[in-house]
Order: sequence, then C-alpha cells, then structure tokens
Amino acid sequence: MPIHRLQFVFEGFGLGLVLIAIAGIIVARIKSKTLTLGPRYVYIPLAIIVLSMLVSESALSAKLLALVLFAVYIAGVNLRQELKLLVPAVVVGSVSIVVLNLIEGSRTGGIYFMNNYNLAIGAIVLGTLLCKTRNHWILVSVVLVGLAFSGAEEALVALTLLGLTLLIRKDWSKKLFVTASVLVIVVLVCTLLGTAQQLWLTKRVEAASQNNWGAVFDGRLDSWKESIVDIKPFGYGYEPFNVKYESIHNVPLRILHETGPLAMLAYLFVMVYTLVKTKRKYLIVSLIALSLFDHFLWTQLCVYMFVAIGIAMRDNTCDLIYKARDK
Repeated sequence: MPIHRLQFVFEGFGLGLVLIAIAGIIVARIKSKTLTLGPRYVYIPLAIIVLSMLVSESALSAKLLALVLFAVYIAGVNLRQELKLLVPAVVVGSVSIVVLNLIEGSRTGGIYFMNNYNLAIGAIVLGTLLCKTRNHWILVSVVLVGLAFSGAEEALVALTLLGLTLLIRKDWSKKLFVTASVLVIVVLVCTLLGTAQQLWLTKRVEAASQNNWGAVFDGRLDSWKESIVDIKPFGYGYEPFNVKYESIHNVPLRILHETGPLAMLAYLFVMVYTLVKTKRKYLIVSLIALSLFDHFLWTQLCVYMFVAIGIAMRDNTCDLIYKARDK
C-alpha cells in the first residue's frame, strides 16, 4: 500500500503503533482468558459491515483495513484503561488552531490537519471524548476555545447536538459557568479583532441565512441523491481512500453506496443501540453528529469510530462532564 494512503488511516498517530497496541491488547486478553467481543447486538452488526466490505468490489488494501477495523473494535472493548495519552494530543491540536489562526488570520486545522479544519475538529472532539480525566471540564474548555478559532462547520453541528445532550442530561454545575464565561470572552475578543467575521461569516452561513440550501451544501446534495440510485446488494466497493471533495459526505449514505443496504442498516442499528445502552452518551452523540455532513469517520478517522464503539460498550461509568458522576 502506498505511504500516502496509509496516512489516511490514522494520520498524526501512526498506524504501526495502533496495530501493535491492538495485537498486544488482544493477545494479553487471550492469555488471561478474558477476551470478550462485547454485546452480540453490537459485534454481529459490525461483523455484517466488515463482511460487506470484504464481499464488495474493494481493493485488497481496503479489505485488509476492514479486518483491522474489526480488530480495533475488539481492542476497544477489551481496553482496561482510559486513553489518557490522547489528552496532550488534544491540547496541542486545540492550541495550535488558535496560534495558527492568529498568525494566518484564516481558518485552519492546526498542526495536525492544516488544510482540513473539519477533519481536525473531528479528531479533537473524538480525542476529548475517548478519554476521561479527573477534571475533564478543563480539557473541554480548552477544546471549546480551539473550536471557536477553527471556523469549521462540523464544530457547529457537533456543539449543537452535544449541547442538546448536555441539557437533556442536566449535566451542569458551577464549572459550566466557568467554561461558558471563557467561551464568551473568546468570542468577544474574536469579534473585536474581526476574527469572528472571517471565520464564521462564510458563504454557507450567508446562504443559510437566505434559505439557499443548495448553496449551503454546495453540490453535496447531488452526491447524496446519487447514493440512493442504482443500489447494489453489496455496494460498489469500500473506498476508504476516496476523500475527494465530490465524494459522498454522509457516513450512512456512503456505507449504502459502497457496501450495500444491509451494512447501512447494521450501522444505524449499532448507533441507536449504543446510544441507548451506553453511559458514554457524549461519545456516541459525537459519532452521530460528525457522520451527518462528512465522511471522515468512514475514511481518514475510521479507526476512531470503531474504537469508540468498543469503548462505549466496555465502559459502564458515566461520562458526565460537569455534574458529579455516578460511582
């Protein structure tokens, strides 16, 4: 497989280290006879998705990746500790977005994905929710500042759904006031410097204010329509390395187009089941939010999605950020 394609699998973190970690976790659990596949209502639908990838007209590299992704899920279910190594990566990514924005005066994804701010936001949001720290609200506050400087539409979608989840769960305390105050101050400073207008008053925002939804989605509606025409039982082939602008920017529809309707239904079932059953509500909501208008959870950040599902099924502790967690 060409090196530039491997970068799409796990950019910034190293696919080799991921594979070694996966193998280590699985082997250790096999030796201790504690290896688990998680709930059958999760691993069976995921197996259906992977089998659809294998049966579809995919390249050999894509088929191998499909097997790796199922192993990633198994590793996630069998993890014994939080992924706290992601904390410094999340902080560096968030701070770099702010610094580079102040230097360049335009939207940026920071040092990890400079030219793809939506992808950067996806990695940072998921990195934040894949780990739990003692004072997690501080990490969340830092990330929110980074999101404010990103200008990424994905940030708005994610924050809207996560904010609604916070309200539904009544996850608030005095700490939330601190986070909100920091965010308000940042927004005011950005507005005074003129940065807010450059970041957020984009063509899509202007089009939305005029109810011009064709311009808002900028041709993506055409690809969505094409995905539901001439559907094949096992799709047209899993293409994790197809990240072209005109490709389908919606994970369920992309699964439908590439691996067929059975795989798409399996994916939707997993999302609904995990959302209902897990206590890591924010993690699953973020997966859903980031899947609506982009494809990176099926392409560049596919490892994140599978490990997130595994962790959500493994961890029975609550992920409340501001309110005291259940013991």
